[in-house]
Amino acid sequence: MTLGEYILMESEKVIGARRNEVGYCGEYCRTCHWYTDALRKPATQLLELVKKHFEVVGWINHKGGNSEETIKGLEILSKCACAFNCKGGGGWSGCPVRKCCIAKGFDFCFGCQEFPCERNWGEKGEHANVFTADKIKRLQEMKEIGVEEWIDKQWK
Repeated sequence: MTLGEYILMESEKVIGARRNEVGYCGEYCRTCHWYTDALRKPATQLLELVKKHFEVVGWINHKGGNSEETIKGLEILSKCACAFNCKGGGGWSGCPVRKCCIAKGFDFCFGCQEFPCERNWGEKGEHANVFTADKIKRLQEMKEIGVEEWIDKQWK
C-alpha cells in the first residue's frame, strides 16, 4: 500500500466516523447534551450537594416539592450518559426515526421520499417535542449541501 492510498483510506475512516456522529434524525452528537455529559455532570454535582446538605430535603418538601422524587430524578440523570452514538447502538433505543431508517435502509431520515412524514415529524405526533421543525430544517440543509459539508460548518 502506498502512502497516498493509506492517507485516502484513513481519511475515509474519519469521514465515516464523523457521519456516524450525526443521528438518523439530524441530531449531531458533538452538540447533544446526553453525548457530551452536559446533563450527567451537573446532575451528579447537584445530587452530591443535596445529599451533603440534609436541610435541602426539608426545604424541598416545605416548598411543596417531593424530595424523594427530586433525588430519584437526579440519581437517574447522574447515571445517564450516551457512550455511543445512535448509529453505534447508543442513544434512545426506542427512537421511531432510527427504527424507521434502519428498516428502510437509510443513513438519514431525509433519504426517504416520505420525509418529513406525518408519523415521525408531525406537529401532533407522539414525539413532536423531540422531532422538531429545527431538526427538519437541519436535515433539509444536510440533504441540500451534503452531510460532510454540513459537519464542516459545525466546526467553524
